[in-house]
Amino acid sequence: MAVITVSRQLGSLGDRIAAKLAEILEYDYVDNRLVEEIASITDTTPEEVEAFDEKGEGRVQYFLKRLLVPEVSPGSFPLSAAAYASELGLEFAYVSEVDAGEPNYLDRGTYQLLITTLIQDYGDTGRAVIVGRASQVILASHAAACHVKIVAPFELRCKRVAESQGVDAQAARKLVERHDQWRHDYMRNYQQAKWDDPLLYHLTVNTGKMDWEDAVELLAAQARRIEAA
Repeated sequence: MAVITVSRQLGSLGDRIAAKLAEILEYDYVDNRLVEEIASITDTTPEEVEAFDEKGEGRVQYFLKRLLVPEVSPGSFPLSAAAYASELGLEFAYVSEVDAGEPNYLDRGTYQLLITTLIQDYGDTGRAVIVGRASQVILASHAAACHVKIVAPFELRCKRVAESQGVDAQAARKLVERHDQWRHDYMRNYQQAKWDDPLLYHLTVNTGKMDWEDAVELLAAQARRIEAA
C-alpha cells in the first residue's frame, strides 16, 4: 500500500497535482481533512486549527514564546489561557467555549501530537496522498512512502498566485514570500529539519519545466511500482 506525501511551494500547482493524483489512483486525498479532523477531536473550529497549520514563528518570535509561555507536553493542557500579544505576532494557547459549557484548550503541543498521529495513521493504512504538514518527515522511515516536492521559479509562482487570487503583483509577491517563510519556520521549529533539504525527498518536480499533468502521470507510475513491489 503506497502513500505519497506532497510538499509544495505556493504557486507551484502542487495542490492541483496532489488532488489529481489522488483521483487517478483512487487514494484518499489528505489535506484540509486533517484540519477538520483535529477540529472535531478538540471541539474547536477549523479556523482555530488553521492558526497552527503549517505556520511556524520566526526565530525571535519562537524564542520569545518559549520564554513567555510555560512549556506544555503534547496533549496536556495549560492551567489557564494565555494572552495574545499582537505586537509580537505570537499565537499563544487559547480557550474556546463548546456546547457543554466546558472550556476546551488547543495549544501547539496538542496540535503537533494530533497532526503527527493522524499522518502516521494514514501512512499505516496506505493508499493516501498527504499534502504538506511535514508529512515527509513524519513518514520519513515509512517503507512504502514516496516523498515529492513540487517547486517552480519564484516569478512564475507570483504570476500564478496573482491570477488565481485576483491580486496585484506586489500583493502576490508578499503572499508567496510569506508562505515560503512559514514553511521553512514550521519545519525548523517543530521538526528540526530544513524544508529544502533534498535528502528528504524521492523526487523534486519543477512545474516551470514540466507540465503539471505529466507530473501526475510520473507520480502515478511510481505509486503503482511501490504497490507492485
